[in-house]
This record gives sequence, structure tokens and C-alpha cells, in this order.
Amino acid sequence: MSLYGRVDSAANQTAVGRTRGNGAGSATETIVFVDETEAGLAANKERGITAPGWWAYRTYTDAAGNTRHKAEHLMVLTNPEANADETLADDTIAADVQALITISAQPTAQTTVSGAATFSVTASCDNSGTVTYQWQKKLAGGSRWTNVSGATSASLVLAGQTADEDGDQYRVKLNADVGAPEVISTAVALTFGT
Repeated sequence: MSLYGRVDSAANQTAVGRTRGNGAGSATETIVFVDETEAGLAANKERGITAPGWWAYRTYTDAAGNTRHKAEHLMVLTNPEANADETLADDTIAADVQALITISAQPTAQTTVSGAATFSVTASCDNSGTVTYQWQKKLAGGSRWTNVSGATSASLVLAGQTADEDGDQYRVKLNADVGAPEVISTAVALTFGT
């Protein structure tokens, strides 16, 4: 039997977190249990989670606006128990089933004279997943994507934009609560008309 148990539970998660000096995970890190099935899913492998056991996991957004993953294998388990009644809500990190996000309507470029515009995307996730959104902006002529604060719905409503924002680009990063691989929409521009 493993020192921390072979099944996901809050008690086991806390015990593993204590070895890192951060309880059950800090604001930047989550302790995750991965069973054999989860370790075999492509979505988890893309996040760097490649084997059963306990993992320390975190994400960050790089200078290009892409989500980067850091997964550290804390404890290898050769015979983890698959638990149908999981107690940890870690499916956004270690997916239980392969799920995919599909964009059925990409955002379209917008022209404004008043500084108001709305960008929208239509997306869905299979396996009963709920899509989450994070809109990003890149200044005209710039190279860095930055998250638009509070822009976490399927539509991005802009108001009060000024002509110096002509040519700024927008896109949205899509994730899901069932751990589907991240999808990024096409980038579209905001143009000021006369």
C-alpha cells in the first residue's frame, strides 16, 4: 500500500500536499490523483500527466498568450484504485474520459464608429462538458496576447473603444470542466469606420 493511499480522497490529497509544505495545494498548484484510465488519455498527456499516481499541477499564460502546463509526478502508484465515486473535483486537470471542444461559429471581425462592438463564439464540449471562456487581446502591431479581465463568457462586449484601438485583435481560449484539451479561436480585428 502506498504511503498516501491508492485512491483519490481529500485526506490523501492533504497528506501529499504536506510533503510539499503547502497543505492540499497552494494558489498556484493543485495536488491531483491520476488512475490508470486517466493516465492513458491524450488530454492528460498534453498537460504533462503521463502516469498513474499523485501529481502537483499548475498552469500559467506565457508571453504569447498560450496556456502552459507544469506537472510534477510526486508519487508513482503501480496499482491505483479507479474510483467511480471520486471525491476530488479535479476533472478539469485530470480528465476521466476523452472530451473534445468544438467551435461551431468562430468570432467575426467587427467594425465600429461608436467604439462599441461584440465578439461571439459558439462552442460545445462532448461528454457533457461545460465550456469555459477567456477572451484575449493583442494590440495592433503587437506580438503579445493578454487576457481581457472579466471576459469569461461566450461573448465579449466592448464599449467606449477609441480609434487608437483600430486593428487590435481578439480571440478566445476555450477549456472545459471535463478536462478537454484547450482550443483557441481564430483571431479577429476591431476596425474603426468613418
